[in-house]
Amino acid sequence: MATVIYDTEHVDVKAELSSRWLMTPEAVESLTGWKLKPEGFCRGDVCSPIFNPDKVLSYGMVDLQEAAPLLGLLAVTDPSRGVAALTASAHERADDMASLKAPDFTLESLSGDPVSLHDFNRRKVLLLAWSSW
Repeated sequence: MATVIYDTEHVDVKAELSSRWLMTPEAVESLTGWKLKPEGFCRGDVCSPIFNPDKVLSYGMVDLQEAAPLLGLLAVTDPSRGVAALTASAHERADDMASLKAPDFTLESLSGDPVSLHDFNRRKVLLLAWSSW
């Protein structure tokens, strides 16, 4: 088993690890929502064609490092340690920053109750963050 860190989650996936990070198309779909079809990777009615299938596909497996840009993701893989990280592309993150919309998240309050950002819908919110490092 190998671990993929994707946004705020980590998922254990079955992968063939050598010098490349190879996953089944089903594992890629369950992780990212993109399904491998004859026309390329598709999510809903949006498809991203695969122009160089020899780099992206190997004996029915998907090379995560090569497929990530087609899915609008950035990937860092370390097959020797069995760890990979996926994140949204810089373009998508820039669009999120420009929209000034914060992603929804849930944290515990000081009393231990869950509080979500969407609980304050249509009201201004001041977020304070602190770290000891």
